[in-house]
Amino acid sequence: MEDRLALCVDIGTTNLKAGVVDKDGNVLSLSRSEIPLERDNNGKAEHNPEVLFAAFVKAAKEASRGFEGKISLIIPSSYMFGLVPVDNDLNPLMGIMTLLDLRAKETYEDLLSTIDVNEAYKRTGFAPTFHAPLFKIFWLKQRRREVFDKAKYFLSSKDYIISKLLDKPYTEPSISSATGLMNINTLKWDSYSLNALGIDESRLPEIVPSDGILAELPQKSKELLGLEGDVKLLPGVYDGGAVGIGIGAFEEGVGAINIGTTGMFRVAYPEAILDKEDSMRLQTYYLSSGKWFVGAAINNAGIILRWLRDNIFNVSYDELTNEALKVDTSNLFFLPYITGERDKEIGNIASGVYFGLKNNHNKGHMIKAGMEGVAYSLRMLYEAVKDNNVEVKEIRAGGGGTNSDLWMDIFSSVLGLPIKVSNVEEPELLGSALLGFYSLGIYKDLDEATKKMVKIKNVYVPQDEKIRQYDKGFQFFKLMTKDLKNLFEVHSKL
Repeated sequence: MEDRLALCVDIGTTNLKAGVVDKDGNVLSLSRSEIPLERDNNGKAEHNPEVLFAAFVKAAKEASRGFEGKISLIIPSSYMFGLVPVDNDLNPLMGIMTLLDLRAKETYEDLLSTIDVNEAYKRTGFAPTFHAPLFKIFWLKQRRREVFDKAKYFLSSKDYIISKLLDKPYTEPSISSATGLMNINTLKWDSYSLNALGIDESRLPEIVPSDGILAELPQKSKELLGLEGDVKLLPGVYDGGAVGIGIGAFEEGVGAINIGTTGMFRVAYPEAILDKEDSMRLQTYYLSSGKWFVGAAINNAGIILRWLRDNIFNVSYDELTNEALKVDTSNLFFLPYITGERDKEIGNIASGVYFGLKNNHNKGHMIKAGMEGVAYSLRMLYEAVKDNNVEVKEIRAGGGGTNSDLWMDIFSSVLGLPIKVSNVEEPELLGSALLGFYSLGIYKDLDEATKKMVKIKNVYVPQDEKIRQYDKGFQFFKLMTKDLKNLFEVHSKL
């Protein structure tokens, strides 16, 4: 048992990462493979399923080299909102529609007009967004009927990988929570949502526990991955859930933020929480071991700095931060909605806006306003959590954004809470491993596993003066977002 290792693989939208992790939380190896996105001018953003699986195999083999006989578990994690229809033989009928695929917008309103949104929210805990597989499947039914009719199963990207490894499709509750198709009260497929699509649960994979050993890896799959001995598969959780576990946010009263391309603010909680307001600001996902991940996510986080780097200033991330360090916070604000936003009060057609721009502002001000705009967006999620009586005493942070001390200081001051950053470069891999070693019985519960495997690197403590300053800024930011959806709808018709 002492030598047991976990092979964890995270499937992202542009990169796939695999690493071997030991029971003390050390990442012993790491491999990355790029995943090309197939796009067109009509909103298509697909992964080729065979290319994705080949990247999975390549990264897993490279990461496990030298550890082939010591790996006891393989644990996948993946982005939400992926969808691929497969036939009776589990062969894909088209590419995997990723979270960046926009085509479901075409039929989004048509499905909304046929369902009771409040009823669907109470049953599934999911605020309607066209990104969800519920709306993607409806789009297939309306626009690609031959694919819809031929599909035996509708799978996520992770479900597809599991089906390739086990020759049978399975899913787990954290991924299913974001489909708009799972009932949060039963953790089973929801009849109301299925009826809206005109399908039954036989066309969806079986939902199995995320933290329970699912099966032993078949010999042909072990040979494909270059593994030896007794290797079992754990279904794991979605990528944001793995990050939350990997940064230590499973503890009571600890919030999790993840600053990758997108961002999230969530809190592990012992019960499902639905927003008491009709705005449905919270999306409640099942996490693991009887806990829910209460909160929400934003489309625009690290993508804002990438846009400033590549499209505006053509400098490195370090140079962006250095420019922002040169300036004080000013009365320049940025609405960071360059890819639309999930919040239905803001809208999918929202765009980015600089407000208050004057001739004394320079690129440092613009960069810092971009950082602050993302932080204000996350605070709106935090406010929704607080409004529903969920207490947060500190924050754990993960994702590429944690590499910027300035940005972490801004987040801490805007949220008014201390932020702890763990000493691990790939928290999603650590989170999957933590879940795995708990499932093997090496730790009695996830709290014990967290204390043993998660190590803190930096702590950011907000100063009272900055808290007051950013609180004023946040109040103005909220004012700017009021009735924003209507404004963007008028703009889109110009």
